[in-house]
Amino acid sequence: MRHHRARGNHCARRASGAARYLATTWVLAALVWPAAQAQTRQEQGRQLVDQALAALGGDAFLKVRDTTKTGRAYSFYREDLRGLAVITVHERFEPIKEDAGPDWLPVSRRETYTEKGDYYSLFQNGKGWEVTYRGARPLPEERMQRHREATRRDIFYFLRYRLKEPGLYFYYRGIEIIDNVPADAVDITDSESETITVYFRRSDHLPIQQIYTRRDPKTRIPYEEKSVFSKFRKVGNLTLPWNVRQERDGEKVFELFGASIDVNQSLSDELFRLKQGLSILPESP
Repeated sequence: MRHHRARGNHCARRASGAARYLATTWVLAALVWPAAQAQTRQEQGRQLVDQALAALGGDAFLKVRDTTKTGRAYSFYREDLRGLAVITVHERFEPIKEDAGPDWLPVSRRETYTEKGDYYSLFQNGKGWEVTYRGARPLPEERMQRHREATRRDIFYFLRYRLKEPGLYFYYRGIEIIDNVPADAVDITDSESETITVYFRRSDHLPIQQIYTRRDPKTRIPYEEKSVFSKFRKVGNLTLPWNVRQERDGEKVFELFGASIDVNQSLSDELFRLKQGLSILPESP
């Protein structure tokens, strides 16, 4: 009988010790958890960005030199249809120039709005013109500032050109529902404290939405700029979005429905230059 009581006391002491050990462990875990969680969220954010690059095609995506997209484009003002066109978009991606000026971009883009090709917008390495049969009119500097900022803060540009930029900070915000689709939200902040929030579809890690805040250079009023990417399709070894919708402060301003995409067609330099002899018109007021 004494033997059983001794065993009972011994078991009780062991149970009490185990309880104290577990309690201590829980306290330590509670103290360590915030730091571990913050570190984990940074690592998770960077991992999701790397997974997105791989989902788009990895090295094949980084080696794309030009694309041609056709489709239907719509522009809106206060949610009302303002214009529409059957559009062809040529883009060329060049290497970064270390000695280039602050307004220079390694991306050139030509948006053609007619079958004849006599009406188009040309964005050449950070400069821009609207071209008609009358000539080429330089785009207003305010619009070009928006274009340069939108280009640099586009997630596809970021993955192609800025992923190794010093001073980047990644933060995983958690799971959010975007258009009824579960997505991982990641904040990407650069060395100048400019942040874009990107939403990666959980099923395949593709970027389906991005948001950033832009301030008017004159009034400093903030505007929320949102881009939504959909209808991802295989193009060779790549997976690219065919449809793009852009919103400003919750209002739709542009939408493109892609019909075809061609990659690495060795587009001619003439597509991204103003024709010789073309009249240069005064900039719009």
